[in-house]
Amino acid sequence: MLLGLTSKGQPLTKGYSITNYNSDNALPQNSINSMAFDKNGFLWLATKWGILRFDGKNFREYNPENSAALLWNEYSLPQTEPGTDRLFFKPVFDTAHILTLTDDYQIVTDPVRSVMPHRQFVTSNNHLFFYNNIYRKYGIAYKQLFDKLVTSYAPITVNEQQAYFYDAGVCYFLDETTGSMKELREITGHKLKLQFITDGFYFFIDDQYRAYAYKNGILQSNITYAANLGLFFRRAAAVNPDPVQASLKTRRDGRHTLMLCNDTILQLRMVYNVLDYKILAADIPVKDIKCMIYDEGYQALYIGTITNGLYVLKLHEFERLFFNDTRFIANSQSLQIELPGSRILTPTGILNYSNTGHVLFPDTHSFGKQAWLQAADGSIWLSEFDSLKRTDIHLTSFETLKPLGHYLTGIIERDNKDIIYSNKHQVFRRHGTADTILLNESDLMQTEVQTLKEVSPNNLWIGTSAGLFTYDLSGSREGAGLRPVGGLEKAAIQTIYVAKDSSIWIGTYGQGIYKFYKDRFIKMPMDSRKSLVTAHCFMEDRQGYFWIPTNRGLFRVAKKELDNYAAGRQQQVYYYYVDKSYGFSTNEFNGRCTPCGIVTRDNFFSLPSLDGLVRFNPDSVHIILPDNPIFVDLLQANDKRLPVKNKLELTRDSNQLVFEISTPYFGNRFNLHLEYTIKGLNDNWYPVPDDGKLILTNLNSGNYALSVRSQNPDARYTYSTFHLTILPYWYEQVWFKCLLGGLAIGAFLLFFRLRYNYQVKRAQLLQQMVDERTGQLSESNKVKELMISAILHDLRSPLRFLHILARRMYNKHKTSEDKELSNLLSQFDNATNEIYDFTQGFFVFTNMQKEGFVIHRQDVVLREIVSEIISLCEVGAHIQKNTFNNLVPSSITLNTDASLLNLVLRNLADNANKYTCGGFITIEAVTDEFTTRIIITDAGDTMDRELVTRILDKSYNPSQHGMGWGYKIIIEILARLQGTLNIVPGDDRGNIITITFENNS
Repeated sequence: MLLGLTSKGQPLTKGYSITNYNSDNALPQNSINSMAFDKNGFLWLATKWGILRFDGKNFREYNPENSAALLWNEYSLPQTEPGTDRLFFKPVFDTAHILTLTDDYQIVTDPVRSVMPHRQFVTSNNHLFFYNNIYRKYGIAYKQLFDKLVTSYAPITVNEQQAYFYDAGVCYFLDETTGSMKELREITGHKLKLQFITDGFYFFIDDQYRAYAYKNGILQSNITYAANLGLFFRRAAAVNPDPVQASLKTRRDGRHTLMLCNDTILQLRMVYNVLDYKILAADIPVKDIKCMIYDEGYQALYIGTITNGLYVLKLHEFERLFFNDTRFIANSQSLQIELPGSRILTPTGILNYSNTGHVLFPDTHSFGKQAWLQAADGSIWLSEFDSLKRTDIHLTSFETLKPLGHYLTGIIERDNKDIIYSNKHQVFRRHGTADTILLNESDLMQTEVQTLKEVSPNNLWIGTSAGLFTYDLSGSREGAGLRPVGGLEKAAIQTIYVAKDSSIWIGTYGQGIYKFYKDRFIKMPMDSRKSLVTAHCFMEDRQGYFWIPTNRGLFRVAKKELDNYAAGRQQQVYYYYVDKSYGFSTNEFNGRCTPCGIVTRDNFFSLPSLDGLVRFNPDSVHIILPDNPIFVDLLQANDKRLPVKNKLELTRDSNQLVFEISTPYFGNRFNLHLEYTIKGLNDNWYPVPDDGKLILTNLNSGNYALSVRSQNPDARYTYSTFHLTILPYWYEQVWFKCLLGGLAIGAFLLFFRLRYNYQVKRAQLLQQMVDERTGQLSESNKVKELMISAILHDLRSPLRFLHILARRMYNKHKTSEDKELSNLLSQFDNATNEIYDFTQGFFVFTNMQKEGFVIHRQDVVLREIVSEIISLCEVGAHIQKNTFNNLVPSSITLNTDASLLNLVLRNLADNANKYTCGGFITIEAVTDEFTTRIIITDAGDTMDRELVTRILDKSYNPSQHGMGWGYKIIIEILARLQGTLNIVPGDDRGNIITITFENNS
């Protein structure tokens, strides 16, 4: 896992700052056996409790719980030679395994080195040493020597193939490449005090502190060592009389030889055949040192201890000049002028570059702190007690030139030696000894003057508390050439700088920095923490960089990047941040002063801060850019650790994904601008959290690309991309979607089919309804036709009879006797009554055709009904010369609808009368237990038997048979009365018609 950390502290010590990482804040435990950097820049620590990887901010821990190859807890880390790409780890208590590191940062067993016999891990200078060839040649003869070689700390290696071994007054050179072992006879018998390797040379220091240097086992007689180095040799040897233990105080890190002498760390190095040294750190508060690494690029010492974890010593490249005075006012600096003798004049006193012998002014002085000038003649112009004064470079005397009423706020010297100066509300010109007021308070619209700068000949820019003004110094009338400069109307102007290429730059208090480009001000982008909102000064070095002090640290930026941004050729600007860890005591610099910073004769920059002057050489400051590779080297899905691959597939069950992002960077973390984006979600870039852990939750299925980048100068980025596929649930996969699609299509087709069938059935029902309604309409029309036919059928005869009777009555009413006329009137009455009865019956039949018609049953005497019918037919019978006989017994009754039965019998009687001529028509009735039958017998024409059959089976159609609707009506009415009809045609003449009704019990 990656361990987020907060360092124990970062105390400021003379020459370096120090940070401690231990078990209280970062490490699993405090014993560090060895350290090494890998090819990508990670620092590896071998401890008594696993292995750690450090990226400058976070630690990643490897132990038996998360790495299968680690079967033990305590490890040592052999130091690799320069140019070696791979690290090796060796369990302290196991000689059969050598572990190595893969490119994707997994620790595995090295199969080649693990099986190689005759190897020795030399802890005195941290190298693996293989001696297979030497052992085969000398193993038997020097068995005791080789036994000591394996168990002793005395061997000291040059590399994995060469070593020196001192034993019992004899020193041997072992060379595996040639398989040789050589005695160094020049020092045989000499007593060893110290031994170490530097730049490939083996140094043997004897008890007389004489140094012998060997290269490839050959004495180098021309090698000497620096005189003062002998004192350190004696001091190192005095710590421990055992030469092997004393030699352990000299460590190698692959590129450097570091000697620990009490509380001082030296770097031993060869300089023109002279063993020389450089003090890296003195008075270090670190004890129990086990291993050390010196990183020249970062100017840092990494120290592993036995009991206190890891120390990082950042060597200072900046120095602070300050007065040894506890008063804040003594060291809150602003103005400065370089004096002869490596001294600097400040408003509170004179500081020496050596930081000793400073001169602090008494409180009686009250020098202005906003504007000073060192003129071309060396004279110094300043204000004291609200007066303009001048002194010489040696500060021998101060001359009062003019009362100002306020301290100086700006002062410059022109090419013609004129002095332009200002107080808060006025601007003056001094020509020779004459002073002229150029601008008054009213001219500057009540603003306060804060700085002056002649940006081009006769073009004076005046920075105020509320905007920027330009003034033409060539104008004949004072005050006439003043005008405001648009674009910075409300800005508090702190500094106006004209660069080497004559470009103009503005620093403000609260509004950031600007470039005057193509007659307008272009605001420069902010840093990530927006510290550049307040810019005190522009210091341009010889490499083309601006150094910009702010209230929150110092920034270095390439001027060409700012130029490109102003011209629209670049979208981002890289700011390199320097804070107090580089050697000064506060990140708050002071501004709004002229000069805001100076370049001293030794090419150092000097900047005022809230606690002294900050001095540094901009050309030698080590700038460490975050250009190392970026790694996504740990992934946890639902708290389960997964192997990291460039392409990884996960299921949707992984609700929480934790990516641990790292890149080795041991400089100021504010310079590591790590950002990430996730293609597939959006294209925005977001900052990576400080602990490197990126947590993603509830990603939908799909393909994603996690890209991480770090910003570098010139709008360059270092990228790392990790591809991730979130597999869909089974119900989100293609086959299931195809199945769903098929089911949806099938369901649609089924629905369409069902709907189609439903519509077809509905259409059929509608058609059936239409047919039924059409049939009903047809039936209705037929009924209408039936009615018309019935009317014509039943009324034709009575009306004809009425017509005949009416004619007779007309012809005979004058000549006829009363008796005959009375008989005619009686017949006429009967005929009209017949028509009336017919209309009544027809009305009943019409009602019967209506929906909801109800049969009104009652007990009727059949003989009476038959008598009425015969009476109605009397006129017709007289015409046809027929005789009706009513043979129905008076005792027979029938429960039925009398009007409908009357209509049926009248139709049958009328038909019998119509087709009979001069004959008898008999109506009789018989009844028994079950039925009542009405029998009508005529003597007319015999009915067609086929027609009879059709009438009886109800297939009779009047329109097809050329007959009337009488029988159609009769059959329909009998169906309503629950009666049946039977017709028996005679052989020659006559027909017998029988109507049968069932008797209801």
